Amino acid sequence: MKRMLSLALALMLILSLAACAGDPQTASPDPSPSTASTPSQEEIDALNEKYGLERPQNTASAAGDSAETYTLTVGQMGTGIKAAMVVLAHEMGYYEEEGLSVELSQISNLNDGLTAITLGKLDVLPFGVIPTCTFVSQGADLTVIGGTIAEGSACVALPEREAEFQELKGFEGKTVACVRPETGHMIMKDQMRRAGVDMDTVTFTELDGFQSVVEAVLKGAADVGFVNSGFEQNAETQGLVVPFFVGDYAPNAVCCRQTTSGAVIAEKRPALVRFEIANLRAMKLMYDDPDTTIAKLAAFSGQSEDYVRYCIYDGCMKISMDPSLNRVVDFYNVMKANGDIDASAPDNMDGHVDPSIYLDALSIVLERYPDDAHLQDMMSQYSVNNE
Repeated sequence: MKRMLSLALALMLILSLAACAGDPQTASPDPSPSTASTPSQEEIDALNEKYGLERPQNTASAAGDSAETYTLTVGQMGTGIKAAMVVLAHEMGYYEEEGLSVELSQISNLNDGLTAITLGKLDVLPFGVIPTCTFVSQGADLTVIGGTIAEGSACVALPEREAEFQELKGFEGKTVACVRPETGHMIMKDQMRRAGVDMDTVTFTELDGFQSVVEAVLKGAADVGFVNSGFEQNAETQGLVVPFFVGDYAPNAVCCRQTTSGAVIAEKRPALVRFEIANLRAMKLMYDDPDTTIAKLAAFSGQSEDYVRYCIYDGCMKISMDPSLNRVVDFYNVMKANGDIDASAPDNMDGHVDPSIYLDALSIVLERYPDDAHLQDMMSQYSVNNE
């Protein structure tokens, strides 16, 4: 489970992780395909008509030369590639091909990004799930419409204590270093409870960043820690090991989601569907052409191709465009059980996830590439994740 890395790659990782984490456009509320099975041609034709898409002749794009150009403003954090498919779709020109103008607008942190959405200054934030759940619990008009990544968290410890934390009972009586806006430690609190760990004996210490977590474990200020999205590489270079990844206990656990507002869905649904179409095309490219994918993301981020390859293909981040309604609701409930959300907050997260935009986009892209095994698998997983 441990990965050995070069010092040069780790230094690049430090720099990357420092960077991370229009006109009204209306549409009639025509129904999406009623099930997640492959939609009929009649349903596809209705979707293409609904969103003003032409049936493509060469499976490339469907905007058409005379199609209206839609607009979206999407949050971005520095030159990071956590929202890899958004970056790839942007760099490949897929948004423009779908008749969509996307502005990547820089945000300083996730709370500011969500605040910008509630104020109508940003349309989509493709980062975070903790802030989204927190804002929703406080009454914000926010809705998850898609995914970005899943899993992506790791436990780090001193080599001589690795075996101690390969069993969850080993956390009893220990101090755990973490960063609050990181899903891994929140998910593992739930896993520990399920495993019968006496949580009254476990102390979670929230620090200001993942390097602080690493230093706390190295210096003995914490017994163990949790880091996010590849920072385990840096931790290993500094002498720590990875007893387990959070995905080992919670496969496909939600991490970053795509969040928008109810107002944007009402006014810009055609733009959001085109956004997801382009992102799914980027995901197809990720599977079909790793060389181009790596080169584009490396050029955007300024990172080495080795670093990008690790992030995208070697398990650091599990790319997922599916909104995963079921898992988002489960995570919201985990936050409540943890005390990260007020226990009196309403149990209404299911009303703040709209998977139909993703389903419409996936249905359209699957028509263009009906033999694509990855797209077929995404369609089959839709029912598992959202119904």
